[in-house]
Amino acid sequence: MFEQIINNLSQTGWKLVKLEINWVCATHGSQKRGLLFGNFSELPQEFKPWLRDFADSSQWDVIVFCPEGIDSSHLKQRSYPGIQLWYWDTQQGNLFPFPPTKDQLIPRWLRQLASGKSVSLGSDSQAEKHFVPFLTYTFLGINLVVFLLMVFAGLSLFPNDISAAVDQRVLIEFGAKVNSLIQAGQVWRLLASTFIHIGIIHLVFNLYALWALGPVTEESFGHRQFLMIYILSGLGGSIASFLFSTALSAGASGSIFGLLGALLYYSYKRPSLWKSGLGMNLVIIIIVNFGFGLSQPGIDNYAHLGGLLTGTLSSVFLGKE
Repeated sequence: MFEQIINNLSQTGWKLVKLEINWVCATHGSQKRGLLFGNFSELPQEFKPWLRDFADSSQWDVIVFCPEGIDSSHLKQRSYPGIQLWYWDTQQGNLFPFPPTKDQLIPRWLRQLASGKSVSLGSDSQAEKHFVPFLTYTFLGINLVVFLLMVFAGLSLFPNDISAAVDQRVLIEFGAKVNSLIQAGQVWRLLASTFIHIGIIHLVFNLYALWALGPVTEESFGHRQFLMIYILSGLGGSIASFLFSTALSAGASGSIFGLLGALLYYSYKRPSLWKSGLGMNLVIIIIVNFGFGLSQPGIDNYAHLGGLLTGTLSSVFLGKE
């Protein structure tokens, strides 16, 4: 991989300079961004003495190859003020920025290189284009529009005993999970119920969860697999609720728990990513949410569990290794 990157850089106009202890510096006349490449076992005490001869580059990214893996404890062992490091676990293909950053240019560029594509780091590079989780945004929009239509139809923003009759009527009209109606042939409710919500608080919680989990899941699995995981998880949650609960039910929680399950499997298959803390954070989120659901009346834990299991199994069978 190291040789592939160096060859790609040399073919796209980058100037390469060999530094001490097998490190390589790459600069480009049209770029203010410089790159350093080397192994984790050969990290120097300081980078700045090496950079004094490259005054034209005002920003530096250091790609540190970690052939033996990396975990979160390694990231804080050394500090290099003013320099962005990228620890690359070449065994698992995971990339860890330190300090944390939202910059996506370097990760995308390295990902394209790892897939065998020849790319440029220039300003017109495809790698610089940010990933757009348009399916996540689409689902957010659908849930919001459906809720607004329900409000216009009479649904209360804050359901209460006074508005209960009207709220139930609107929920049923828009497709809430009602076992007797599903048994009568309205199986479309198993999917429709995943796009409606019972009040503004229910909506806000689920939309926030989707906004937080959706983009990372969609980028990790790709648009098509994300779509399948989201829809199948919603259906799995509805079916579980239909089988084990007679209560009226609605909401995107099954789909959201499915995203949690998919990300849990994704991190499990990448040991270094699990060691970074992502896997355990997901486990904690799942446990806390189930604990909250068990302690509060009216929460459909069967839908949550069904969505979680379906999302996990979907990610397994979709083959995202």
